[in-house]
Amino acid sequence: MPEPAATISLAIEASGSDASVAVARGDSLLHLEPVRSGARHDDDLMPAIDRCFRRISASPKDLQTLYVSVGPGGFTGLRIAVATAKMLAFATGCDLYPVPEAEAVVEAAKVSEPLLICLAGKRGCYWTAACTSGRAAEGHVLELEQIMQTASALGVGCIASNQPPDRVGDLAQAAAAAGLTLLSTRPDASHLWAAGRRRLSLAGPTPPGELLPIYPREPEAVRLWRDRQT
Repeated sequence: MPEPAATISLAIEASGSDASVAVARGDSLLHLEPVRSGARHDDDLMPAIDRCFRRISASPKDLQTLYVSVGPGGFTGLRIAVATAKMLAFATGCDLYPVPEAEAVVEAAKVSEPLLICLAGKRGCYWTAACTSGRAAEGHVLELEQIMQTASALGVGCIASNQPPDRVGDLAQAAAAAGLTLLSTRPDASHLWAAGRRRLSLAGPTPPGELLPIYPREPEAVRLWRDRQT
C-alpha cells in the first residue's frame, strides 16, 4: 500500500557493521545518511537523523512513519537503535514499524531465487531464516550442519549474510563444501526502508512500548557469568 505523497518516513539501520539512516517523502527516498565512520552508534545516531532532516528542510516533528531494524545484529547498535526509535515514536506520535534484519538482507541481496539468511554468527551457530517467497520466515539459531541440511531440504542454492566474509569463514567453507553460493550483503537504511514499506500492507504499526529487538541468544556477559558459577 503506497504512502500518501506528503508522508515523511525515516528508516534506521544499525543491526550490521555499518549504521545508517534514510529519509523519504511518500514513495521517494530522498536521502541516505551514514553514521559517521569511527563513531559509536550511540554517539552519532541522533546527529545523523538530524542531518537527514536538515537535508530535506524538515524536522523530526514532521515524521509520520518510522522503520527500524530489530535485528538480530550487534547488541549495542541494535539496543541503541530500538531505544532511539521508541523515543522518536513517543515524542512525535509517528507510526512505528519493526523490520527484521533478514528482510533488509533480502532487499540487499537482490536475488529472486529462494535463499537462507544467516545472521549473528557465533561459535559455529547462526540465526537462520528461510526466504522462499520474497519474505523471510521466522528464524532459529542453527549449527552449521543443521543449516546445510535445511538448505538441502528446501532446495536452496544460496545463503546470504550481513557479516563481512572474514567473520563468516566457517559458514563460507560449509557452503562451498555443499555447493552453495554465499552472498555477503551490506544492508543500509535504504534497503530497510524498502523492506519496511512492504510491511505496511501486512500489519499495523507497533506501539512504542511493545517494540522489542530480536536477540538470538543470551548476552555474552550473562553466558560468562553463568559459566563462572559452574
